[in-house]
Amino acid sequence: MKKLFTITLILSLSSCSYFDFLKSQDKEKEISFLEMAPKVDLKQFFRGEIESFAIIKDGNDKIIGSYTGTMRGEWDENKGVLKQNFLYNDGKRDNRTWLITDNVDGTFSAVGHDVVESETGKQIGNAIQMPYSFAVLENGVKQKIRYEDNFYLVDSSSMIGVSVAKSSRGDVVSKSLISLKKVGK
Repeated sequence: MKKLFTITLILSLSSCSYFDFLKSQDKEKEISFLEMAPKVDLKQFFRGEIESFAIIKDGNDKIIGSYTGTMRGEWDENKGVLKQNFLYNDGKRDNRTWLITDNVDGTFSAVGHDVVESETGKQIGNAIQMPYSFAVLENGVKQKIRYEDNFYLVDSSSMIGVSVAKSSRGDVVSKSLISLKKVGK
């Protein structure tokens, strides 16, 4: 009887620890934001022309590249299209088109033409968080790379972003530090 009680206690504590672990994983996905800062409005900021530039680091924080970019956003009520064009320091060009739906509850969905998995994004305070995944061809094999972009409104025409890309094993593949600036107002 005493042995059964001990086993039950150990299993109970283990399951509590496991559920605490799961809760802590969810907390990592929470986005921090500034209370005393301009409130972000996805439709307002991503309307019209935006210029961007970034540095890209590998998983060891070594700078491995940079890019400049332009974006153009158009909205019809809660539906938006955001077209991005990138020029990397090695001369490579890339582009992406996002179809965005802004929900009334502070969340949004965004699907890109080359995105294999998208989740619900959030906007809260001065912050926007957007998780998504790409299938990237590496050494002839497609691998799923998971991104989490966090953008922070600095003022009505400026945003700073941090994008973290992880492999399917959870290893950090790259980090990008991004600056966005609205062109003309």
